[in-house]
Amino acid sequence: MFERHFFVCNNCRSTEAGLQSCSEQGGQEIFTELLRARQENRMVTQVFITETKCLGPCPERGATVAVYPDNVWYTSVTTDDVDEIVEKHMVGGEPVERLRDPHWPG
Repeated sequence: MFERHFFVCNNCRSTEAGLQSCSEQGGQEIFTELLRARQENRMVTQVFITETKCLGPCPERGATVAVYPDNVWYTSVTTDDVDEIVEKHMVGGEPVERLRDPHWPG
């Protein structure tokens, strides 16, 4: 049964845009690590993981990850954060408060 859906920004912008790109900040690696963890935890039918383009917030470092139906937005996620997100949120069902963006979405 479906439990959560992780959306991982992997948007790539030109340097002229003046904003960071999640793809350049580890978005692809985060997406790949979440897929690996989902498989290792045997949650393929419970957890969906989708690579997206821009989700809105553009952190100065790391990438943006949105989790539904929990309405949790993580910004500035790095590959170092993935194990904690997997353990606490993907498997345990509890958001990682230190990574949660309290200002997004509005």
